[in-house]
Amino acid sequence: MELEFDVAICGAGPGGAALASILASRGIKTALLERQSDFSREFRGEGVMPSGYEALKNIGFDLENIDIPIQKNSAVNAYYHGKHLMDVELPFEDAFVRWVSQPALLEHIISTNQGNNNFNFFRGHRVHDVSYQNDRIRGLRVVNKETKFNIKAKVIIGFDGRTSILRRKLNFDTIDFKQIIDVVWFKVPYPHEFLNPGTAFVNVVPGGFMVCPACYDDALQIGWIINKGSYREVKELGEESWISEIQKVCPAKFSQHLEKYKGKITNKFVLDVSIERCLDWSKKGVLLLGDAAHTMSPVGAQGINIAVRDAIVAANHLVPIFSKDFSDSELDSTYKEIENERLPEVKKVQNFQKRPTTAFKKQNPIVMLVIKNLPTITKFNLVRKMILKQFKMMAYGVTKVDLKV
Repeated sequence: MELEFDVAICGAGPGGAALASILASRGIKTALLERQSDFSREFRGEGVMPSGYEALKNIGFDLENIDIPIQKNSAVNAYYHGKHLMDVELPFEDAFVRWVSQPALLEHIISTNQGNNNFNFFRGHRVHDVSYQNDRIRGLRVVNKETKFNIKAKVIIGFDGRTSILRRKLNFDTIDFKQIIDVVWFKVPYPHEFLNPGTAFVNVVPGGFMVCPACYDDALQIGWIINKGSYREVKELGEESWISEIQKVCPAKFSQHLEKYKGKITNKFVLDVSIERCLDWSKKGVLLLGDAAHTMSPVGAQGINIAVRDAIVAANHLVPIFSKDFSDSELDSTYKEIENERLPEVKKVQNFQKRPTTAFKKQNPIVMLVIKNLPTITKFNLVRKMILKQFKMMAYGVTKVDLKV
């Protein structure tokens, strides 16, 4: 069996789902394929910066008017080796980093489009291969349990994340900015006795750091930094042992909170931190976007925001070419235009993300001296302006992105 579409998108994360929604609403017959039958079965970043919020709103999904679990973070309490350092109100115009349930958001996008015949969602369908014609990819080979079929499309997009099957099948060349950390993510009930509502908690600890945003469902999302590749050793210690290690470097009240919930932590996941970028984002008729094209680290909660902004720019370029018949060379040129428009922001954000993890993990004495004295240093206008500049870049993005089609 072979099904035919205008566009086939591999991966129904925020970027893929957003792009499929835009294209289908413009009358473009779109297939959106997702290997998971349940969105909650796969770890997905949940931090939405103001840039991501505006991008989703631009597409038609205003998080303030959608009934899904969201927690706004408007402040950060910073600690150094368990000792209070400073409290900071987030310097954003809308004052929020939103922690959003990705399964709920994705289900909302899918359900919103269910009445559109141009929006075709294949849940639990895995792309296992590609099909060629004249040395160019014209389709995808799809499997769902025991059923196999082919999808043919004029445009094929890989929005399928850091383990992208399309990136592997086509052997895209990448540049790898080697990282030295991984992150253990887990959740505990929100420590109201320690943090005000909507407050993130950051703790620089010996040999690393912790970042803990306020999460929906009255929970605290904890990100604990470990040496890259060391999770097996951590796991062998047992949950109680590594929680005890965290407690040793935490503020006393938070240590007591963890003690209370030992054995009751949830949503455990180990993220293999990487920062990579394909040297070219398109090849033989396939375009990669989101983490498939440029893997982001957790620093600055950029994954969702960059992916959705990729989707908007891609739609701006792809929708017009469907107004007429287009050649392979015209499509390739369109792919390159999308890459060229997105590359400056991706490069700048990745270049920023490379620095903090290495600095905090290696604990350079000069860097640590600066961190310990942040309450004093940030009293100087020049320093505040420098920090604010970085905050604004991560909050609002580098380039202007608006949906124009």
